[in-house]
Amino acid sequence: MAKQYRPQVITTKDAKKQVNKFGISLVIYIFINQMLWYGIGFLRNYYPEALLGFDPDLVIMIFFIVTLFVAAFVFFRISSAALDLNIKDYLRKPEITLKRRIVLISIGIAITYLFSTIATFFRFLLQPSSAAFEFVGYFTTPMNIIKNAVYFLLFVLIKPICDEYVFRGVIQRQLGHYNRYFGVVASAFLYALASPSLTEALPAFFTGWFLALVTYRYHSILPAREIHIATAFFAWLIAVIPDRFIIIPTIMTVIIYLIAAYSLIGQKISFHISRSGALNPKLWKTLLTSFTIILCIILFLAGCAASFLII
Repeated sequence: MAKQYRPQVITTKDAKKQVNKFGISLVIYIFINQMLWYGIGFLRNYYPEALLGFDPDLVIMIFFIVTLFVAAFVFFRISSAALDLNIKDYLRKPEITLKRRIVLISIGIAITYLFSTIATFFRFLLQPSSAAFEFVGYFTTPMNIIKNAVYFLLFVLIKPICDEYVFRGVIQRQLGHYNRYFGVVASAFLYALASPSLTEALPAFFTGWFLALVTYRYHSILPAREIHIATAFFAWLIAVIPDRFIIIPTIMTVIIYLIAAYSLIGQKISFHISRSGALNPKLWKTLLTSFTIILCIILFLAGCAASFLII
């Protein structure tokens, strides 16, 4: 006879302890993300000697490749072990047709760029600063070629892989134990907190929501990771295509939006979610009053402030 599993009833205090077990790792992860965006300007302006004469962009990117890996696959593995999460179950490869993959990737890219476009309006009003990698797309010198390769490795591969393991693999899975729909929305909210500014947080939240829905649908982080990498690759491709070939990314963007719109209108993917779980006030109160999440919010607000102060 199969073993029967029953929902475990825990107190609010116990739930906060569980949140703080991954929250400590999340504080470190958000701090690393903030330093990635604002550390370059800080070192250049105030402590150039710390770079020991090496190229600042290259030093910073290599440093963050290492630290993101450590934060995601060491600290969060420790957190998942403390929470007794079976992450391997979320690493299985689901059966998805090529057509379905194209649809999901197109929707992911469309959501990201739709809300990035909306956020551009607020960028115009607020005029926050952000990290600038002026070498991207310029392959004129050996050093620039190396920096472009490291940039691709960091932003197109490493960061998406780490983000999916952290937010969809550990955080969504843990919060989903309280309520699966709450896990979807709350993990997207925490994903937005890892953004360097308010204008980056908007597209991050809705992209994170979609990736969490995909993870929930397939009970695996691999489809979301694939979408995330494809979205980052699309952004990189647009950045490196010379201005004289602007028609190419324009056509690509139109095609992606058409595929996404046709798929949504044809109801080939559902965004249905139960409000009773996603907006449960007791669950949100438990999450937002956990001390590590409060620290995450403080770090996010500090990043928002830095976006107006650091150039």
